[in-house]
Amino acid sequence: MRNALVVLALLSAGCGHAVRSAPDPQAETTVRVENRNFLDMNVYIVHQSQRIRLGMVTGLSTQVFTIPGYIVRGSGQLQFELHPIGGRGNPRTESISVQPGDEVNLIISP
Repeated sequence: MRNALVVLALLSAGCGHAVRSAPDPQAETTVRVENRNFLDMNVYIVHQSQRIRLGMVTGLSTQVFTIPGYIVRGSGQLQFELHPIGGRGNPRTESISVQPGDEVNLIISP
């Protein structure tokens, strides 16, 4: 039951990004992950059927990761996948469009 609640909470993770008028193709794109869950989370980007690990966010903390430029300059469409350490499931966010220089905010619910 507890694992089911964790998975449901993770599925409610939200994404957003800033809107810019003329993106600089060399600008750094970041994702700010706020983990409101007690479990540590491995964060991945899913891009063109490839899963790329960004890093780990410990429970009840926030971490900022840089998204590799080749991912953003490609199609710009990506998803995030979360893997709770010591938990089950690998929930994914919806597919979002990202441009160079954007900051994506990802919140992992408790």
